[in-house]
Amino acid sequence: MNFFEHQANARRQTGRLLVYFLAAVLLTALAVNIGFYGLGLFMRGFNHGSWLWHDWSAQAYTGTLLIIMGGSLIEYLHLRDGGRALAEMMGARCIDFSTTAADERQFINVVAEMSIASGVPAPALYVMDGESGINAFVAGLDINQSVMVVTRGALDAFDRDELQAVVGHEFSHILNGDMRLNVRLLALLAGILAIGQIGGFLVRVSFSPDRSSRSERKNAVPYLIAVGMLLWLVGALGLFFGRLIKAAISRQREFLADASSVQFTRNPDALAGALLKIKNAATHSWLINIRAESMSHMCFGETLHFSALFATHPSLEERVRVLGRQYLIRDRIQQRALQQQGETAGQVAQANGVATPESAPVPDLPPIPYFAAAPSMTTVTMTPFAVPAAALVARMGTVNPQELASAQALHRRLPAGVHSALQTSAGAQALLYALVARQSVAPVAVMQAFLQEKEAGLVSQINALCRVLEGLDLSFALPLTELALPRLQLLGAQEQREFLLHLQALAQLDRHLSTFEFALLMLLRKQLQLRVRAHPVKLAQALPALAVIVTTLLRTDGMDGERLQITYRRLMRTVTTAPPDMPAAEFTRLSQFALGLQRLSGLSPQDKKQVLELAATTVLADAEVRLEEYELLRVVAALLDCPMPMLEV
Repeated sequence: MNFFEHQANARRQTGRLLVYFLAAVLLTALAVNIGFYGLGLFMRGFNHGSWLWHDWSAQAYTGTLLIIMGGSLIEYLHLRDGGRALAEMMGARCIDFSTTAADERQFINVVAEMSIASGVPAPALYVMDGESGINAFVAGLDINQSVMVVTRGALDAFDRDELQAVVGHEFSHILNGDMRLNVRLLALLAGILAIGQIGGFLVRVSFSPDRSSRSERKNAVPYLIAVGMLLWLVGALGLFFGRLIKAAISRQREFLADASSVQFTRNPDALAGALLKIKNAATHSWLINIRAESMSHMCFGETLHFSALFATHPSLEERVRVLGRQYLIRDRIQQRALQQQGETAGQVAQANGVATPESAPVPDLPPIPYFAAAPSMTTVTMTPFAVPAAALVARMGTVNPQELASAQALHRRLPAGVHSALQTSAGAQALLYALVARQSVAPVAVMQAFLQEKEAGLVSQINALCRVLEGLDLSFALPLTELALPRLQLLGAQEQREFLLHLQALAQLDRHLSTFEFALLMLLRKQLQLRVRAHPVKLAQALPALAVIVTTLLRTDGMDGERLQITYRRLMRTVTTAPPDMPAAEFTRLSQFALGLQRLSGLSPQDKKQVLELAATTVLADAEVRLEEYELLRVVAALLDCPMPMLEV
């Protein structure tokens, strides 16, 4: 299954989720109705009608639907800011990019490398300091606004390879479209669980001493207790439904994410080691957070101890067994050896008359080699490569070990000044200004005057970064941009807009917008959510926009005249038997290119696949990929929400 099939499958999963949710709502409403029928018989001695429809049915059905809809709406409003809102609700702390903590710096570097390799914008990073359980999750409503959260237990327990395997697992959830589904599931199930919460509230109010009169209390309390207990019991039924829905939606996705992690890293030893550390830890992957129950379907491991029926994840042993039975055998041998050594130490201590506390640490044994030696890292020169368009598009939404190695090498080759700039939002702004200034042909004095007026506080840092960037190849520009963009999300909305306007003005000082400057501005607008929301559209309706994209890419390739006309018709006939006339030169400017992409972003995943294959075929029409073409192709993929991995080996 490729990226586009995963996206289509995520849409189908959303449809399944809605069907499950509606079924759960109807059954919950029916249970409340039957409960009120029973209350009527018990407390009033009579009730007109049947268990399906009686005197209180209108109130029971309407009230249940209103509570469920209200609970889901309230949760959705809490989560409308996406992953950041959820991370803060979980009590997680945003990791400062300038942190000096070794484990947090390692986490930042591993995520940055995976981001460069996959083409996925780096998520904001959080840590749950109060959680000793070993766990992690990603959340977000959009691939550009995602967060990755790890527990303190995970940072303490994992070595670099294991952390990379877990990060690969979580990136798979981003690439496969699981994040939005998870957040929707969280909001929908909150409505079902609200029934039980209302019931618990009514029971607590019933026993509250704050009543206006003793007679009022005497008359009202039995009814409140009865209704509260009824809703509480129905809430337990809602919890049952919720767990079943989460289990039905989540289990197979965890196997898929494990497989993707191994595909990304080619290091099953690391993922097996991470899973076995969770298995053998005293706290496993369990969370103490009050929202652990509702978050169970989103995390790397189970957040609470569930029975097999309600488990949102396959068992750890089953996940490890899929990777290789040898890992379980080695783990049993090591655990038996540790147990025997502990017993021997206790016997020796007892013979010597020394008490051995249960909490005393067991001495380390010579480690059993779970993990293969990491391959030696070689410096990889980033050079565009030519592959068949279908193969290039098939690689979208995935990572191979060569791409990950290239990303690691690129990240390690970055000068210290660049690493330092990426530790703050101000430094990230200065870096993007420097990238634009480096490619501008405007007079230096004009640029300096502009920067002094707009960004006086950053001028010295921008100048220093310009000198640092002189030694880097231009192919570093887009990866550096993608590393800088997440730092800008720390700015306020108004600051983000002002920065975008100033950067665009700097790019236009020379009255020419290069393909890199265009790519940078488009990616920045997308990252900061400044695009107009796309409307669904069919490919047949979007052919004029597609014609602009194809023609612009061909002109960027240097084609003109009759060859341009022939190539255009040949390419467009791969998607339609009646291609529109080729747009005139004035309609293939970058501004029109941007409008065309906006139109195409409303396509279905399979139609997007056709567009990307056509764009890649267009770029490869002359059997090579130039840097300008690669930058435009990367923009096409990014604005269609299709992450493109590095095109370098």
